[in-house]
Amino acid sequence: MTGQGTIFDTHAHVLSADLAAYPYSTLRGGARPPVASAVFPVERLLEEMDREGVARACLVQRATLYGYDNSYLLAAAASAPERFAPVVVLDAQDPASPGQLDRLLGEHPVAGLRLVAPTLSEHDVDWLASPPALALWRAAEAHGLPVAVILYRRNNQAGRTALLQVARQIRGVPIVLDHCALPHPSTPEKTFAASEGIDYAIEPPPGFGIDDAIGEFADLPHVHFKVTDINFDRLEEAGFDTAQFVRALADRFGAARLVWGSDVGQSPAPYAEKIARLRHAASGLTAEERAAFIGGNAARLYG
Repeated sequence: MTGQGTIFDTHAHVLSADLAAYPYSTLRGGARPPVASAVFPVERLLEEMDREGVARACLVQRATLYGYDNSYLLAAAASAPERFAPVVVLDAQDPASPGQLDRLLGEHPVAGLRLVAPTLSEHDVDWLASPPALALWRAAEAHGLPVAVILYRRNNQAGRTALLQVARQIRGVPIVLDHCALPHPSTPEKTFAASEGIDYAIEPPPGFGIDDAIGEFADLPHVHFKVTDINFDRLEEAGFDTAQFVRALADRFGAARLVWGSDVGQSPAPYAEKIARLRHAASGLTAEERAAFIGGNAARLYG
């Protein structure tokens, strides 16, 4: 994207091959076992970024493999601090987590916090909006730390409702909705949803269901929307134009609230293909909007 702005990947997962040094772990109370083993070391990510002209990336903890143990994430980020911004996952239901966040920030250049449901219960929002969770939100707010939230297909509706209330209370911290908080499930979750009889159909253009699902966040300018390969996978699968989707988001919320993430280390497409998808998805934006979407907004949030 020479001449079109700096690329900043806000959603890269790195996964070590050294299980002795960095063993897999689980989320709260072992409630969710790790997913199938995977390897995508930080050295490979750096090679791919250099090859594709990507300037910087957020390393985002893949909690389904490492749980709340951010050791590899932080070590990986420290290997090239000028290129990587670490986004850690902590247990929002643990009263000790605000203090842990303070300690991590004192020891590492942590760039963001991510909140993840420990189980895929349809109505559980304690991980997001319980008193201990709100204390962790406040700790992030005190440091001006962006908070990313991931919602899955099963907990999407309850999670969005709870998050809307949190966003109205806590306005001093940027909130980033992973995968736009739209019910566009990842490939493994899509398979699971189908087996459970859960509908995962995407609303068609021109609206793509954006207004019905996340339109209530429009008047909350500190809420941002992370467009990722999960969204692109599902849109392409349905035969929809990803550029039209990104244009619809920009029209509804403004391009200044959009960031892009590859979801490398989880979504299956090769990194070069992800960058090609980004190029097409950004093609319906103006030059200024495009520069903001592919990297400018991320640099402002995580720089």
